[in-house]
Amino acid sequence: MKKLVLFIAILSFFFFKDEVKANSYQVGIGFNYFYSNLSPYGRWIEIDDGLVVWKPRIHNSQWQPYAQGTWIWTNDGWYWDSYEPFGYVVYHYGRWHYDNYYGWIWVPDYRWAPAWVEWRYDNDYIGWAPLPPYATFNIHSGIHFSIDFSLPFNHWNFVKYRYFGHQRAYDYYEAPLYKERIFRGTKMRNDYGYERERVINRGVDFRTVQERGARNLQQRELVRSTTKATDRNSIIKSGNRIEILTPRNQAQTGDRNFSIERGDRKSTLNVSKVEVGERRRNLDNTQSGKIDEQNKVRTNERVIENKNKVETRKPAVEQSAKGGERKREVEVQPQTEVKRTTPAETRSREVVKEKTAEPKPVERKPVVQTPRETRPAERVVPNTGRTTERPAATPQRKATTRESDDKAKERRR
Repeated sequence: MKKLVLFIAILSFFFFKDEVKANSYQVGIGFNYFYSNLSPYGRWIEIDDGLVVWKPRIHNSQWQPYAQGTWIWTNDGWYWDSYEPFGYVVYHYGRWHYDNYYGWIWVPDYRWAPAWVEWRYDNDYIGWAPLPPYATFNIHSGIHFSIDFSLPFNHWNFVKYRYFGHQRAYDYYEAPLYKERIFRGTKMRNDYGYERERVINRGVDFRTVQERGARNLQQRELVRSTTKATDRNSIIKSGNRIEILTPRNQAQTGDRNFSIERGDRKSTLNVSKVEVGERRRNLDNTQSGKIDEQNKVRTNERVIENKNKVETRKPAVEQSAKGGERKREVEVQPQTEVKRTTPAETRSREVVKEKTAEPKPVERKPVVQTPRETRPAERVVPNTGRTTERPAATPQRKATTRESDDKAKERRR
């Protein structure tokens, strides 16, 4: 039992030792190295779950990675010699993903390789495509995928063997019309290893490629030299020797104000399954005040979430009578002053209130109209005994003197 425990301890020691050696190559390479070298050629975007990606500034809708360049066989396997100004970074670090909205985006990662691609081949064609962010490298098992993923056929470049390794191989890529047929007839081939503290990308066997048409290919020696410079990597080609200056143990630069946009749509990338990449929370833990977004600007002093926000307190500047130093004070919002009233003022206000009170409405009694006397419809004429119809009553009026005399005469009769 003790021997078994000792054996496991020794095995674990060598395992972790290999891991340390594997990671020693990228010690000191920080996000600022990628940012400073790639910012002139594209935009940095923060997508789902804080994942920071880079999108090249290319207006050609047919563009795709690992197209503008050529393949060189080296002692580290197949090395992609890019013709693009940003190729020395994005084709040797990180992974690529095609998003339905953002297009091709690059996910940073800090392990260097001659190229991060997967291969397909048959008797007539050889093809390659960029590895997705779901693919990670292990020094013991090589490439493994976090999910069951297969690149679509239109993300591949296929060429006949005789043009493979040609300086202008992109002129001989098969048209998109034929890619699906070629894709179905080819088989997958990945052969990543780890030797001399280096990632080796053997891909399709070199002798197989030569036998099927690429007879002009020769092996070159790939030499990697380390430098502390933070500018563009230099690639020196001299005969059969390729020297690459790579930043090892690179110190972090002082410029930490990174401009990173916030993505306005959800990506098609399954971020929860991505095992490589730089997330913003890691940037926030290692760097201070470097996120510059469309709707949020982070500086080294403060965070302004709304540019149109008006501060409630502003410093008031006053100049002394002598015209000397200026004093900064905080303007305090005035408070409502409560005025105290005396008893006499209170009584006078009550008197005024009584005088100005509205008068009560006067109740008017309804006028009762007295009924008029009803007189008989017939009357008896005096002395004759005859009856005549009495006319309707008319309003009484004051009798004149003449009428009074006539009535007196009539009574005498």
